[in-house]
Amino acid sequence: MRLGKFLSKTAIMSVLAAACLGSTAMAADVIGTGTVEGDSLRVRSEASTASSIVTYLTDKTQVEVYEDLGDWYKVGWGGHTGYVSADYLVYTPAAASTSSSAPAPAAARIDGDPGVITGAGVNFRVSPSTDAQAITQLARHTDITVVEPRDDGWCQIGFGGQTGYVKSDYVSVNGIPLVDPKGIITGDCVNLRATPSTDGAIVTKLSYGETVDLVSLDDGWYSISYNGASGFVSADYLRVDDGSNPVSSIGASVVESAMKYLGTPYAYGGASGKGFDCSGFTMYIYSLHGYSLPHSATSQWNSSGVYVEKSDLQPGDLVLFNDPARNAGKACSHVGIYIGDNQFIHSSSSRSGGVIISSLGENYYSSYYKGAKRVG
Repeated sequence: MRLGKFLSKTAIMSVLAAACLGSTAMAADVIGTGTVEGDSLRVRSEASTASSIVTYLTDKTQVEVYEDLGDWYKVGWGGHTGYVSADYLVYTPAAASTSSSAPAPAAARIDGDPGVITGAGVNFRVSPSTDAQAITQLARHTDITVVEPRDDGWCQIGFGGQTGYVKSDYVSVNGIPLVDPKGIITGDCVNLRATPSTDGAIVTKLSYGETVDLVSLDDGWYSISYNGASGFVSADYLRVDDGSNPVSSIGASVVESAMKYLGTPYAYGGASGKGFDCSGFTMYIYSLHGYSLPHSATSQWNSSGVYVEKSDLQPGDLVLFNDPARNAGKACSHVGIYIGDNQFIHSSSSRSGGVIISSLGENYYSSYYKGAKRVG
């Protein structure tokens, strides 16, 4: 018998991943340590979402940090190196872990309001100054206790049994940022009502992508002000603007255009109203709005727009899939356009009826979902 028949696919992939990751990081200077937050963190060959994925790290994996690049960290583990997004790594500087002058732990109970960190790699410091020692860095979406917002741009918080300070720009309480809270309307012709109820009188209507001032959030309704008017908007149609994922300027229009071609036949290589393949459909729809996309799902993944998390999907975003049985060795096998409510429109196949609407929750699309890109 041949030994090759007994090599598992997993073992082969491990060898290939090790080769892709390259040489060991023994010569690199360690500036701190990091802990992975989230399942299947992508490790990339370069500090860019456009670079190749060389492997994945699981939740709570410990790594060494060699470079802090702002939105990215260069990390090492098991003799290998790569780059990971700062959003999903809790970074502890070497000085913080070895310094004898670290602050004494606070009492086990820290009183205050529940809050959330809204920035990536936010320094948690011993005193309200950028010159103060950093206790650690906090990843976006980290839960904290807000002890006291200050007038000097700092906020005293509690985290991990300690109290310290972070810039107020990166803190939200009850879904509202502490500093200059803004919201972005995510629906079209959204009602601004006089009271927080669907029975409330309509003050005016707000368009997709409009920026409004946030006042408070209560029971699923935001109290807002806009162009001198004030009222309430359902939380279903507003996203807090934390600067992480800008609203597409053309999303609603793209969806409107795409819906006009519902039922158009599937045609391999097609990119016109007579028939589309999957990437031909997205390419054609975006061309109607002045954007030039390549005629390939993989190329649209590699070169079009900016990457967005699944939790941040907005109408008009490209959603891409990778079924290894259908991708011919490429990065993606299929692409469509997100339309909201966990649904997307796409040119599926002749058997399925051409341009149809499907749910991201369907077993096939859930299993082979690769990611999303925002264009415009």
